[in-house]
Amino acid sequence: MKVLLCPEVSQELFEQVKAVSPALNVVMASREAAAREAEDAEVFYGYHSDEIVKAGKKLKWIQSGSAGMDKFLSPALMDSDILICNASGLHAPQVAEHAWALTLGLCRGIPQYVRNQAERAWKGTPYMDLYGATAGIVGFGGIGKEYARRAHAFDMRIVTVDAHTKEKPAYVESLWGPERLNDLIRMSDVVFIAVPYTKETEKLINAERLSMMKPTAFLVNTARGPIVDEQALTAALKARQIAGAGLDVFEAEPLSKESELWGLDNVLITPHAAGSSALRPKRLMDFFCENLRRHLAGQPLMNVVDKKRGYPVREG
Repeated sequence: MKVLLCPEVSQELFEQVKAVSPALNVVMASREAAAREAEDAEVFYGYHSDEIVKAGKKLKWIQSGSAGMDKFLSPALMDSDILICNASGLHAPQVAEHAWALTLGLCRGIPQYVRNQAERAWKGTPYMDLYGATAGIVGFGGIGKEYARRAHAFDMRIVTVDAHTKEKPAYVESLWGPERLNDLIRMSDVVFIAVPYTKETEKLINAERLSMMKPTAFLVNTARGPIVDEQALTAALKARQIAGAGLDVFEAEPLSKESELWGLDNVLITPHAAGSSALRPKRLMDFFCENLRRHLAGQPLMNVVDKKRGYPVREG
């Protein structure tokens, strides 16, 4: 069985895949050579393209290194019988840490203190207490749950909405269906976006919903930029309709130098870096190797993406 890795990985990770079974023919390829190598491959690991899908006549399964599938569910893949598994949940601790850093920075006025430091100005700035405040989490998958754990540690009240998850940790006050999103937005001091980007969630946070937020509330988004109407958000921030936003993702990336968001003093911007981690390559490979063992044994794979929904569906 041929297993194709693209882009190329370290020798250590390459040997880890080979060790799964002596029956495997494991090959690494550059992006330029990947389509040619995919012609007789059964399994692909990494970041595929439409060209690879079309060339891979024998492909049965793709293990993506990405959690978000918005750029990877191409027409060729949608029309095929190829299974695709994503990395949902693998980077949840890192993304939640980053989102929590944005939350703390906004609520404690850190951006203003940094500006004060640059000016050698000894003065305070307004802040919001997290203790007793309400965290509204939109999407209660792996990342939403990790963020909730951190909010709980800071003694926040936690309310969530999710389309599939039904089991609620004791420290979460409410777990509602998506029909209660507006209620969550109205009551929250911090609104955290943790849903996948799909046709249903595109511009989920629009001008109308931004107008429902408290003027003292913050929006934090580490999911995907198009889930938030960026033009409406910019207008709301400029008008101080909401207190601020922590943004790691944007409608178009990299964020244009012409974007007004760069110049707003109530915005924290990071360059789609929330999932970055020195542990990422090893965690991905460990997950892939476990799925590869399952594939060889004819067992169900983990994180199989529902192509119509655009993400794996977990019950509970």
